Amino acid sequence: MYAWIEAGDRRLAAVLAIPPGTRILRLAALLAAHSGDTLLGVLAAGAALLLGGPAWREVGLRVLAANLVGGAVAVVLKWTIRRPRPNGERGALYGRLDRHSFPSGHAVRGAATVVLLAPLFLPWGWLVLLPWAFLVGLARVALGAHFATDVAGGWGIGAGVGGILFGLWGL
Repeated sequence: MYAWIEAGDRRLAAVLAIPPGTRILRLAALLAAHSGDTLLGVLAAGAALLLGGPAWREVGLRVLAANLVGGAVAVVLKWTIRRPRPNGERGALYGRLDRHSFPSGHAVRGAATVVLLAPLFLPWGWLVLLPWAFLVGLARVALGAHFATDVAGGWGIGAGVGGILFGLWGL
C-alpha cells in the first residue's frame, strides 16, 4: 500500500548519500549529525543549569526537557513501530542499542529544542536553530542512519512535543 513512499524514500536516501572517498564531507556530516546527540544536549543543559545565571538556567531547563521528553517519545514510537534502519552506517552504539528507524530521535529532539529555545532568542533564534535542526536531520539521511521520512516525521513529532511542553510550561 505504501510501497511508493518507501521506494521514494530509498531513492532520496541514495541521492543524499555521501559518496565513498569524500572524507571532508563525511566529517562535516558526522559533526552535524552528532551535534544532535542526547549526550551533548544533556551535557549542555547541565552546564547551563550549573554554571549559568537565571537566563542560562532557563535555556538549560528547556534543552533538558527537549532531550529527555523528546527522546522518550522517540524511543516509545521506535519500539512500537519497529521500522528497520536503512543499510547505511550506524556505528557501534546505534547498531546495538537503537535498531529502529522511525522516528529519528535526533530530529525529534532537534525540533523540540528549536520550538523551546527559539522564543528566548527572538528575532534571530529561528534563523540559527532551524538550519541547525535541518542539518542534523539531513546528515542522518546522508550517513545512511535514517530514511528521509524518519527525519521528516521526527521533525513533526518533535515540533509537537516542543509545542506541548511550551504550553504546559506556561510560556
